[in-house]
Amino acid sequence: METAQPILQVDHVSKVFAPQLTPVLKGLTFKQEPGQFVAVVGPSGCGKTTLLRCIAALAQPDEGAVLHRGQQFDDPPPWLSIVFQDYTRSLFPWLSVRKNVAFGLRDLTKNDRDERVQAALCAVNLEHAADLYPWQLSGGMQQRCALARAIVVQPKLLLLDEPFASVDAQTRIDLQDMVMDICQTMSLSTLLVTHDIDEAVFMADKVVVLSARPTHVVEEIAIDLPRPRDQLATKETPEFLHLRHRVYTLVRQQAQKAAGGNVTEKV
Repeated sequence: METAQPILQVDHVSKVFAPQLTPVLKGLTFKQEPGQFVAVVGPSGCGKTTLLRCIAALAQPDEGAVLHRGQQFDDPPPWLSIVFQDYTRSLFPWLSVRKNVAFGLRDLTKNDRDERVQAALCAVNLEHAADLYPWQLSGGMQQRCALARAIVVQPKLLLLDEPFASVDAQTRIDLQDMVMDICQTMSLSTLLVTHDIDEAVFMADKVVVLSARPTHVVEEIAIDLPRPRDQLATKETPEFLHLRHRVYTLVRQQAQKAAGGNVTEKV
């Protein structure tokens, strides 16, 4: 029986920074199956953002390859969307929420565009704020607008670059639940880069733990917690606590390794 081709394959990717030729990524390898939610964690400065840039084809690896559905790309694939951490820079302040969300739909007819935008706004509970501007929204609402803009193009792969790091704790919880619901409803392959181990274990189907620099994959941990997941009930189960302990231990070991060396630059 044939298995589905991975939506994403990171194949022995290495990356160095000029002019010092500082090694950042070294032989980093993992894959993501269609519809799978993958979280990437690792010690601060290990190169998670550099990896994400390579995955998005915003940067090219010096060795190895990033394959989307078996293909390499010099520019971001058309079926890929990204939500960044800093929503204040990712939204256009001179455009309304509606027009921000519609920005990537310029090739559609007006009716199709309006339908897509309305559906995306409803998915993130922002239909009431469609005619407001980003500066009139709270931080959580701005990030929901950024999420709506990412999903309105109906991507096959969604990249999340610490998208909840700049909001308050309650908003973070609400956004986590919203993203999981959207990804499950859309059967959307999602890759989350995060520093938050609880978040990674709670949201993901698989957690990829990265090493200290030069970065490789320490371990891939399957998260077999049943869905739907609950912020209280799921996090109180022995299975969640065991997985959290495993991921935390690995990340802490790598952080201690980095602290024992000369890894000071944040990547």
